[in-house]
Amino acid sequence: MPGAGYVWTDGYWGDEGGRYAWRPGVWQRPPYEGAYWSHPHYDHYQQGWQMHEGHWDREDHGDHHDYGHR
Repeated sequence: MPGAGYVWTDGYWGDEGGRYAWRPGVWQRPPYEGAYWSHPHYDHYQQGWQMHEGHWDREDHGDHHDYGHR
């Protein structure tokens, strides 16, 4: 751990020009108090699979799913 307040953000397999490439995890400092890392993940929908990029979120985010994110 590089210092107090840092959290580990896991690595993941991401699309890179039509090919999957491993993106390693990194230590990051949350951008605001109470933030947590919502890890990158894939969800299956009727139209197929969709990648949701990792992003910082907060517990009181309301009833939305990846609002403002791909």
